[in-house]
Amino acid sequence: MSTSSGSGPDRRASPRFEIRLPARVRVGDRTVEAETVNISRDGVLLGADELPEGARVHVEILLEDHGWQRLEADVVRRSPASGDGVAKLAARFAQVASDGSRDAIRAFLDGMAP
Repeated sequence: MSTSSGSGPDRRASPRFEIRLPARVRVGDRTVEAETVNISRDGVLLGADELPEGARVHVEILLEDHGWQRLEADVVRRSPASGDGVAKLAARFAQVASDGSRDAIRAFLDGMAP
């Protein structure tokens, strides 16, 4: 589990788990391969060589024992590639996201909690 890297306490509603999982990000007809940097019940930080533009994206995450989970997400923040060559995109899972996919993410993360 991770805490905020800022000077104050982490204000997120759900704890983040630093775990690398295969992912894809789709906007319109453009899909890019990505990887999770961290994930919570409410959102995800993704990294990739480049990420598509858009305020709302479709995220697919491969969860062990749960398969590919597809969710709509609202982009909260994006960072261009830096010294490590990886662009980052922070997204909050949309309320309209598939309940089944959100349930799978919750079950996956519950299995990781101490």
